[in-house]
Amino acid sequence: MHYFRKGIHMITEKDMQYVLTIANYGNLTKAANALFLSQPALSIHLKQLETSLGIQLFERKGRRMILTYAGEEFVKSARDITMKCFELEDRMIDIGKNVAVKLRIGYMVRQVESLFPSVMTAFNRLYPQSVVYAIDGHLSDHEEQLLVGDLDMFFGYNSVSNTRLSYETIYEDCLVAILPKSHPAVSFAESKESCIYPWLDLAHVRKERFILQHSNQSIRQLEEDALFYADVLPELTYKISSIDAGIRLAEHGYGIAFTLNSYLTSMKLSPDSVVLQVGDPDMRIPFSAAFRKEDENRKELKEWIRLTKELVSRQ
Repeated sequence: MHYFRKGIHMITEKDMQYVLTIANYGNLTKAANALFLSQPALSIHLKQLETSLGIQLFERKGRRMILTYAGEEFVKSARDITMKCFELEDRMIDIGKNVAVKLRIGYMVRQVESLFPSVMTAFNRLYPQSVVYAIDGHLSDHEEQLLVGDLDMFFGYNSVSNTRLSYETIYEDCLVAILPKSHPAVSFAESKESCIYPWLDLAHVRKERFILQHSNQSIRQLEEDALFYADVLPELTYKISSIDAGIRLAEHGYGIAFTLNSYLTSMKLSPDSVVLQVGDPDMRIPFSAAFRKEDENRKELKEWIRLTKELVSRQ
């Protein structure tokens, strides 16, 4: 370690170590023993340092080594520098062990509320110096941000995979429709072994109004897939950004609204409503963590995914 200043002796880590040790023991022989040096060798090194600096650091009084004013200032600064070096080394070790990490993770709005706080709390216990930012937004925006390096990972329903990304499934979901129990189409619902709820062929409601999310929302692609599976081209549609508001409209008979089964836990449906599974009855919609292929071995990403899976399994 070297510290430079034009025109003045280059003070090294060894210089500071020797001076600090002499100041600590107040005696050249004891300091030399502590440094595993001979007393003459240490004395010569100190003399060379004082000569090169052009200033005396110690007064010799018999065997005692007493700091001069310059020596006191040298020791004070040397201690500060040494402590900063120790702190820097410790910091680098911590970062090497992934104790201090910075992550930017993309979520859809509902996942920010339901997943991020609990996972962040658990993650912080493992990585106490971590800084994690939750970025809420739409799936298409998150994918672009991940590819250009503005995100480290995002969570979402990835109906179409990007070859430049890797995906790890957190859980599997299904698309459901909400209707009033009194709706005539309810009688057409079938029990299927592969379905959680009675399954409805959307062909039975092709003339109905379909309450759909906007095209930039991830659930919209799932809605279109379900309509395509039933070979339905809606004649009447109503676009809305709020899934909850769409469900309330459906409960009042305004049309057919869609949501995901996992969203139902945060919704309070009317007792006069019914939940029906739609789309391909054998299809499971993966809710996944997406990250760049070159980041597959990042420990902090794997840890965040593990904690997310544990949280979901308890819900």
